[in-house]
Amino acid sequence: MHSLGAEVHYHEMINCIENEQTRQTRFVWFHLTSFLAHAGMISKYISPIRPNGIKRERMALLKEKLSVSGASEVLTRNARDNAEHFDERIDNWVRDDAGSIMEIVLDSRSGYNYLIRDETRIKRVLLQEELIFISENRDGTKFELELKPLYDEVKRIGQNATEWLENSSPVHFIYPQ
Repeated sequence: MHSLGAEVHYHEMINCIENEQTRQTRFVWFHLTSFLAHAGMISKYISPIRPNGIKRERMALLKEKLSVSGASEVLTRNARDNAEHFDERIDNWVRDDAGSIMEIVLDSRSGYNYLIRDETRIKRVLLQEELIFISENRDGTKFELELKPLYDEVKRIGQNATEWLENSSPVHFIYPQ
């Protein structure tokens, strides 16, 4: 379910940034945040915080059945933390009396480099040409996340999950297509 949700929102985000009417609207951020939240849920299933007991068993089983390596894009916590801890960045901006906060879709890195200043806070920046999402960590440092490799990994995991559920799962599901 989360792989499908991530795929749908990723494509909708792409559609929004490719359309001049929607490129600078909240719909871009809605779809990007939804994509990251779905990827984050997959990450939680595969790599829970403080795995013990049944969590450790689930983690090992899912990594094996879904062929998730230790270098998987879905295991990095940047996407997950960004979606789940947005409130902490708001706290930083309020506490630090942030002057300018950037939220924009830019064609390329050159536009970003032109606009960015040391004192500028980054809420959300999307570099369309490279499909790179830039935001802040909890401590105010900037991070960059390449979206295409994360999308590709989420899609691959979803395909593996579907195949395993249809062909190898010991559980029989009754559900609509």
